[in-house]
Amino acid sequence: MSAEIDDPTTGEQTYAGDVHRPMDIRAMMTMIDYLMPQAREVSVSAALLLSLASTELSGLLALQADPDIVNLDEHRRRRH
Repeated sequence: MSAEIDDPTTGEQTYAGDVHRPMDIRAMMTMIDYLMPQAREVSVSAALLLSLASTELSGLLALQADPDIVNLDEHRRRRH
């Protein structure tokens, strides 16, 4: 269950742990990097899942840096 909070940077209501903020994405990637050595020792499957999650987060971060995606997001915010 997520607690609702107001994000002062966007002026919109967001949820705690919102994965669409670059700062949160980088924090999750850092945590995965920290957990990866332990995951390799415990289970190959756990390491593979963490690697997949890291790859997905990297892609999401790259999309957020894409100016075309950012412009579409700004356009959507202005319309609503």
